[in-house]
Amino acid sequence: MRYKINDVKRILNIKEETLRYFDKKNIIKTTRDQKNNYRYFKAEDINKIFAYKMYRSLLFSLNDSNELVSGKPLPLLERKLSEQIEVIEKEQKYLNQVKLHISILSEKLKKWNSFTGGFEITESEECYYHPNQTDTCFIQEADVFENTYLCLDYLPSIWPCFYYNYSAASPEFSFGYGLYTNHTPPINGLIHLPPVKCLYTMISLEDNLLPSIPDILEQADTYCCQNNHKLKGILYGSILHEMKENGLNSRLFELYLPID
Repeated sequence: MRYKINDVKRILNIKEETLRYFDKKNIIKTTRDQKNNYRYFKAEDINKIFAYKMYRSLLFSLNDSNELVSGKPLPLLERKLSEQIEVIEKEQKYLNQVKLHISILSEKLKKWNSFTGGFEITESEECYYHPNQTDTCFIQEADVFENTYLCLDYLPSIWPCFYYNYSAASPEFSFGYGLYTNHTPPINGLIHLPPVKCLYTMISLEDNLLPSIPDILEQADTYCCQNNHKLKGILYGSILHEMKENGLNSRLFELYLPID
C-alpha cells in the first residue's frame, strides 16, 4: 500500500519539512506519481523513519542514525551500540558533575540569603588551587597558561577562587581556579589546601577584595581571641557571584580562615 505525505504526517506525528529532509538525504526513497505529482511512501519508508527517530532519541548523531537504518550488517549495529554506551557514560559523568556544582552553588546562595554576618567554625573542603591573576592583572607566564588550560579541562568542577598567604615574608594575594576534590589532580604546581578547622564567613563587596582583607582579619582575630583560637596565616575562598545592585557592581565571596 502507498501513503501520501499527509498520511505519513498523521501516522508519525511528523512535520512535512522533516519528511522532505528524509527524502532529500536519501534516508527513504519515495516515488512520485507523474500524473498528479503526488509523493508516495511505502510502509518500509514509514518504518525506516521511525527507526531513524528512535536512534536519534538514543542520542546517535545524524550520520550514525542514517547509517544504522541503511541496511548495513548486524556487526555495525553492535559496534555502534557499544560506542554509544561509552559516550553516554562520559556524558552521565559530566552531567553528574554539573548537577553537583549547581546543587552546591544553590545551597551556598540559600545560606547567603539567611546569613546574618559574623563567623562560624567549620571544616574546609579539600581544594587544589591554581593562581593566575594578581589583584590588578593576569599572570602571563607560560607555565601559568599551561596549568590554566589543564584546570579548564576540569570544568564544570572548577570554581573561581582567591588565596592570600599573609604569614609569608612577602604576603601573596591572587585570584585563580579552585578544584574542590579529595582526589589529587594530575596537575603539577597547584597549591594544596587540605581540610582544616576554619572560620567561615560570607561577604558582599562593591570594592576589590584585597583592600577589605585587613578589616576581615581584624574581625577574625577578635573572634579568635574571644573563643580561644588562633589564625594560621592563610585566607582563601570562592567568588560565588557578581551582581549589580542599585547601579553598583558587587561580588559575593565566601571565605575560609584556617585556625588552630
